Amino acid sequence: MLNKLKICLLMGLFAVATAVQAQKPGKFGHMNLGNLLDNLTETKQANIALEAFVAKYSTSVDSMQKSLELEFKTFQDQYRAGSLTQVVAQERYAELEKKEKAFTAYQQSAEQAVSAKRDELLKPILEKVYEAIKAVAKENGFAMIFDTSTGAALYALETEDVTPIVLKKLGQ
Repeated sequence: MLNKLKICLLMGLFAVATAVQAQKPGKFGHMNLGNLLDNLTETKQANIALEAFVAKYSTSVDSMQKSLELEFKTFQDQYRAGSLTQVVAQERYAELEKKEKAFTAYQQSAEQAVSAKRDELLKPILEKVYEAIKAVAKENGFAMIFDTSTGAALYALETEDVTPIVLKKLGQ
């Protein structure tokens, strides 16, 4: 009977200790993910590669746009001068519309290609950063780490800036 009483008493103390521990607030951290990414060497290299990729499309898009604008202006000038018959004017206008649609499609394709390239270049960097953040959180006992660059955390009691720890984890 005395053993049962001791066991019940120990279990009660354990339950009280667990409840007190559960009410203890977790440790919170914050960082500006945007600033961290901007300062990483890998991100700077990715941005240089992306700019070179964009330059290839930019030149052709600009050239196509100027050509289309010149053709349209020539058409307008000829139409206003009355040097085009109604049938020829309609045919030329239809051609210009077709070229404009082709240009728009090419421009959208270029934007999609640039977006895909950006994702391709940044995905491994982001994965590496998120793994470092998780490791820092576990190693330093953080229950949560907030990203202040998104403005999601308007107020947080006793948070710690974990940016230097994450940078160190990333070897920066």
